[in-house]
Amino acid sequence: MGNVPPPPGSSWPAAPEGPEGRTVGAYTQEQTWADPPGGGRLTPPGGYAVAATDPDVWAWPPPRPVRRNHFARAELPADESYHRLGRTSRFRWWFTPLTLAVLAVLLFFLWIAVILSVTIVAIINGSGLAPDSVTLSVIAEMAFGLLSSALFIPIVLFLVRVVQWRRTGSLFSVEGRLRWGWLARCTAVAVVPVALCVVAFLPLAELLQPDLVPREASGGTEVFAAAMTAIVLLVPLQSAAEELTLRGMLMQLVGALGARPDERRGRSAVSRVLRSPGPAILASGTLFAALYLATHPGDPWTTAALAVMGLGMSWLTWRTGGLEAAISLHVVNSLVQFTLCVFEGRMEQIGTGVMVGSGLPLGAGTPLVLVLTLIQVGLYVLAVVWLAGRRGVRRRSAAAVR
Repeated sequence: MGNVPPPPGSSWPAAPEGPEGRTVGAYTQEQTWADPPGGGRLTPPGGYAVAATDPDVWAWPPPRPVRRNHFARAELPADESYHRLGRTSRFRWWFTPLTLAVLAVLLFFLWIAVILSVTIVAIINGSGLAPDSVTLSVIAEMAFGLLSSALFIPIVLFLVRVVQWRRTGSLFSVEGRLRWGWLARCTAVAVVPVALCVVAFLPLAELLQPDLVPREASGGTEVFAAAMTAIVLLVPLQSAAEELTLRGMLMQLVGALGARPDERRGRSAVSRVLRSPGPAILASGTLFAALYLATHPGDPWTTAALAVMGLGMSWLTWRTGGLEAAISLHVVNSLVQFTLCVFEGRMEQIGTGVMVGSGLPLGAGTPLVLVLTLIQVGLYVLAVVWLAGRRGVRRRSAAAVR
């Protein structure tokens, strides 16, 4: 029983044949599935290394396409000036009107909050810090005014990140961040022209308008300490907020209107003009002066000084590729203005014309403010441009980060 080998000298019988001469039970096709394509060999886990010739064929599970986040932030555009950083790969024509519309809505709610807060302060008005001194409400009003202006920082950053879908750092500089070292150097440079204007202010003010000469200081140590604490903490934020709004967001909104050369209508004369820094500098440099003129038509000197300061800082922002220089001069001027108001007992002026012109030299409302502004801006621009060239400050963005 069973299979017995054939006798010696004979061969094994042939395989049985089926219909039409086919061999029964035989697999006649060549086996090609045992080894992977290209001559590679399979090894057990932990075995010897294999030089796979085509690993993608044997990858499992198969690779899936990367799913793009349509709400991801856009990176910095490559090799662009500061005013063009808003023209990202995600830019659409409706970004500008939508940004302005959302800004108007947010400012409306901010205005309501300001009115309610002022009402509350007026109700609790009357509590003093010391006898014969400025009341607490005056300091509270000053701090509240500074804080209200500082709230523009989160508002503007929200508009840039959510409405325009781009990096918030692009609002600060062409490097996509606030350049702290450059900010510190610009602040040190700003001290010199501001100090010169303060020294020149007293004799010039006495000649032009004797009533502008500082009077005796009033208030006690508690008043001065409380007021200076609020000033030191909030004035830098207030100054930075104004620069982020005017020299930052507004400048980039206008600069983003011109199409790139590789885009449709990018070679038209209108696009070439809008791509240039002129319209952005003009808009961001004169808007605040125009608003001040509309509300203070009888003060042309301060209006002219605001225009000079705005145009100078807008040009410097474009020239240095960031807001650091403009923020520095604004902060130093504002600190001097508010400190003198507190030291001389003129805190009641804060919240009127002083706060509006806090970024200017002394002498608001007189021809002196225009003269001092021209001198201060001229010296500061020359010094910063020289220092930027020596330090190699970047003026244009690098290649887009991937």
